[in-house]
Amino acid sequence: MNRKYVILAHLMMAALTAASFAQTDSASSQALPAASAPPVSAKTATSTEGSAAPIQTTSTAPIQHGPISFRRDGLWFSTADGSTHLQVHGYAQADNRMFSSNTHGQELDTFLFRRIRPLFEGTLFNQVDFRLMPDFGQYNPQIQEAYLELKTLPYAKLRAGKFKEPIGLEVLRQDRDLSFTERSMASDLLPLRYLGAQISGSLLSKSINYEAGYFQGSSDGSNAIFTQWTHGNEGVGRIFVMPFAATSNNALKNLGFGAAGSAGHQHGSIAGLKTMAQTTFFKYSSTALADGQHNRLAPQAYYYAGPFGVIAEYMISSQEVFNKGKTGRIRNEAWEVQGSVMLTGDKNSYAGFHPRNSFEPNRGFRHMGAVELAFRYSELGINPEAFPLFASASTSAQKARATGIGLNWHLNRYVKLMTDYEHTTFRMASSTATPLHSENVLVSRIQLGF
Repeated sequence: MNRKYVILAHLMMAALTAASFAQTDSASSQALPAASAPPVSAKTATSTEGSAAPIQTTSTAPIQHGPISFRRDGLWFSTADGSTHLQVHGYAQADNRMFSSNTHGQELDTFLFRRIRPLFEGTLFNQVDFRLMPDFGQYNPQIQEAYLELKTLPYAKLRAGKFKEPIGLEVLRQDRDLSFTERSMASDLLPLRYLGAQISGSLLSKSINYEAGYFQGSSDGSNAIFTQWTHGNEGVGRIFVMPFAATSNNALKNLGFGAAGSAGHQHGSIAGLKTMAQTTFFKYSSTALADGQHNRLAPQAYYYAGPFGVIAEYMISSQEVFNKGKTGRIRNEAWEVQGSVMLTGDKNSYAGFHPRNSFEPNRGFRHMGAVELAFRYSELGINPEAFPLFASASTSAQKARATGIGLNWHLNRYVKLMTDYEHTTFRMASSTATPLHSENVLVSRIQLGF
């Protein structure tokens, strides 16, 4: 038997074992009186990796717990008054990618540990939040996030370190809360985590949320190396409005819209653009370099009501590129719309959720966890002026379109099984160029939280 299927079988057994363990944990937790039941931290409800609403920090550890305690959301170390505490938790994702067709007609079926991320986060003296998130996935150990955040003023929190640039709605969503195993092609035109500083907050009972920062990165679709200073810098701003957040109108309470943008300079190599299956379909010539201004604009919106949720955003990335003594401004554009519905009736949320009923088959059909059906369509277009001076018209696509569908099974707060299928087509810049093969990929993921 193929080794990767043996590994997948073992992971599936581990997932079901964890689900059974969580079943026992859930039953024991329900038996506890309300005063002593282990609470869920605010980070569970609202992402600290990024969200449309203002970033919520870890809740103060309750006084009734001892200095060391195991809770549903991890291992906690806390002072007696809870003003200083450390929460240790994390998650791991194992992926299997199966191609029926790919861009170059090659055998690319892959099994990998996409992410293995322990998280160490907490609060110092009720004034400073901190987070450290290493990643051991894909045989590439690195520090994904490391920052401090001063929260003395809740409407103007200061953060410094390495974290996500606040631009894209899908990018700001936590990796473990995504409806698909990978982000859409629209997110290829945005930076990920870079070293920098930002100020953020919310006004009018969280109806207006903002972030503004300065970062040392500017490359699309790339992640900074924590110990390496890149040749780029940019200012970033984002505002997201939820006009009904403070009202009792439940139908519109989770309607939000806004825009983000960045302006900076980038010098050096330019990252290629990839499909959901992480196959590169466009890259600049090896001699082409970023050499000047790089600006972005990203209008965005989402709407969640009951079991339904929809995200839509548009990206414009414009940058100066130099090659063979000539400079040009290349403006690339992308957009995506995605939605999901909880078939089991659970309440959907941008910030992630936990099943209303965990996987407890002995309690009947209703206790089978939560099932989520997701859909997505995205497009990405390269400026025709990029060809042939800055990119090869024979090997790189000028446009890509992707349609995807996904089915996710949330067994409980610790285990999530995902299956996605995405079909991507390509159009070349030249009618005489041999087109890239359409890509059809089936991705399965086992996600374990700890």
